[in-house]
Amino acid sequence: AMDWLPNQEGVKWFLEKCWPAVHAQHPQLPLFLAGRGFPRELMEQEIPKVSFSGTVDDAQQYMSDKQIMIVPLHSGSGLRIKILQGLALGKTIISTSVGAEGIEVTDGKDILIADSTEAFQQKINYCLEDASRCSDIGKAGRKLIEEKYSNSVLSKKMNSFYQRLLS
Repeated sequence: AMDWLPNQEGVKWFLEKCWPAVHAQHPQLPLFLAGRGFPRELMEQEIPKVSFSGTVDDAQQYMSDKQIMIVPLHSGSGLRIKILQGLALGKTIISTSVGAEGIEVTDGKDILIADSTEAFQQKINYCLEDASRCSDIGKAGRKLIEEKYSNSVLSKKMNSFYQRLLS
């Protein structure tokens, strides 16, 4: 939801601080941004190789042909459902520590953590330079979802919790 201030701040930060250097190094690399309530002032900007989609009918379909997903959050709280969704789809997630809060991920294994402009640039370069390793991180993220966040795993945890309450 791009009408949520932390998402707007993160995207603005990424576009202003990270994207110019990434684009300079990889001028053919596209960046696709989508989300409900995308601010008009962002969507009307003409930034090289950046496409603003606003609301999409099917997020899973929108993400299907993209391997890397960025989540440049610097504030906010709560579980990031889109990160979980991206992990479940086997996407390689590059996020800040704040963005990954509450999700049992490990930097370099099932997610890439970048808390500075330089780190974001390095992680993007890492993915572009080693597509196989980038894909492996996405696969590890998918495995994490299956092992810790699937409906069956969460149902068992809830059932166990309720059983302890009743004991």
